[in-house]
Amino acid sequence: SADDISIARSFSSLVQVFVMSAQQQMSAYLDQLMGSHRDGPSKTKPLNFTDKEVCKSFLLDICIYDMFTNTKVDAGSCPLVHSVSLRDDYQKLASKDDDDYRVEEEVLMSLRSFVKECDRKISHGKKRLEENPLPPELQAKADQIHDLGEHIGKKLAEAEKLGEQGNVDESMALLHEVEDLKYKKRIAEEDYKLSLPPSQLQQQRLRVCEVCAAYLSLHDNDRRLADHFGGKLHMGYVHVRNRVAELENLVNEKRERAREKRDRDRERDHDRHRDRDRDRNRDRYHRDRDRDSRDRRRSRRSRSRSKSQSPRERRRHRHRDSDDY
Repeated sequence: SADDISIARSFSSLVQVFVMSAQQQMSAYLDQLMGSHRDGPSKTKPLNFTDKEVCKSFLLDICIYDMFTNTKVDAGSCPLVHSVSLRDDYQKLASKDDDDYRVEEEVLMSLRSFVKECDRKISHGKKRLEENPLPPELQAKADQIHDLGEHIGKKLAEAEKLGEQGNVDESMALLHEVEDLKYKKRIAEEDYKLSLPPSQLQQQRLRVCEVCAAYLSLHDNDRRLADHFGGKLHMGYVHVRNRVAELENLVNEKRERAREKRDRDRERDHDRHRDRDRDRNRDRYHRDRDRDSRDRRRSRRSRSRSKSQSPRERRRHRHRDSDDY
């Protein structure tokens, strides 16, 4: 029947998808074991991890397109090539060549640009909030509440992560710290409310997150703070900022090693040229000395012949020499 044919076609499509997926997984596994050129030379030029079509950030496991999917900074799919085999090729070569920092430097420039855009948003958000400032005394109390809320949110997020990893004792210790912070926050909130005019009690007071540029409210509850500080967006920016610092140190170290290597090569070339010049001068000295020695021997032979001649022959030679002049 038509239903049976439709079912058979659907089953056949599912089988094809499963077979293709298994083949892709096997191909990726072989690439990981044997490299991206395991099939030998091909008619088309194979990609190298240094090619411009390859995502250098993926080679270092920090492509922002993958890190921030389904967040407010989601930029879609990465337009460059993500290849596990090329990443393995890079890691193998990077472990052998410590002086090459081109990939790390390119990724560092990209991440710096990403962080710079976030910092611009943070600065812009702070300027907007400064348009409606609080008196200094109230602002100090509001900042205290924000700081306590930030500590609560971070510790709650960390406690939940430790609990998921099975570190129950450490998680419970953090939760005890959270309770102490909650108590301090309640006291600070009560003091803040007593200092506010009644007309401003329900007014929203915001603060810009110094890491991801998100807005945090003074009235955010603990669950909201934990979701923020343990969320994908905030933790992604934390990771990116940490990697920027790590890459800056790594690039500086590699650049310094490369500079020292160039200095050593330059000094070695200088020594080689100096040795060559010394050998050339030594050869010139020996040639000059041999020439002087030959001239002295020739002069001695000439004087010896002159002494062996008779007086008449010497007078004849002198006379002949005078006729020549």
